[in-house]
Amino acid sequence: MLKELTPEIIDNILVNQLIGRIGCSMNNNVLIEPMMYLYDGRFIYGHTREGTKIDMLRQNPNTCFEVDEIVSIHCWRSVVVSGIFEELDGEDRLDALRRLGERTMLLFADEHAPTYEGATSGPKSVVYRIRITSKTGRSETKNAG
Repeated sequence: MLKELTPEIIDNILVNQLIGRIGCSMNNNVLIEPMMYLYDGRFIYGHTREGTKIDMLRQNPNTCFEVDEIVSIHCWRSVVVSGIFEELDGEDRLDALRRLGERTMLLFADEHAPTYEGATSGPKSVVYRIRITSKTGRSETKNAG
């Protein structure tokens, strides 16, 4: 049965997932890419390098973000966030990098943890947040007969 998620469940999913997908568009082109993220209750934060996605977001800051929890084809939850892309600099940038780094260090217990070293300098590193304008969520669970 398909149903709407409560705001509390939506926030729980956003806090507990690690990977989502960001969507952007420009000049009749659409791009969707996975991203590691941090959700703090007000914003979704990310870090990336210069490229097509950032070019598109700078031209059209209206964006969406989506994250899923999938157990099976008949048991899933999905959250869609709409918002505005904001590139960060100064103290906001450093704070976001610190928090992104702390989050990923807790999730990875080996040498394969992503690193944010070097992200504080150099023109190709972009730290951003999505200013959330709306959040929706749905789920489906099949009745066990």
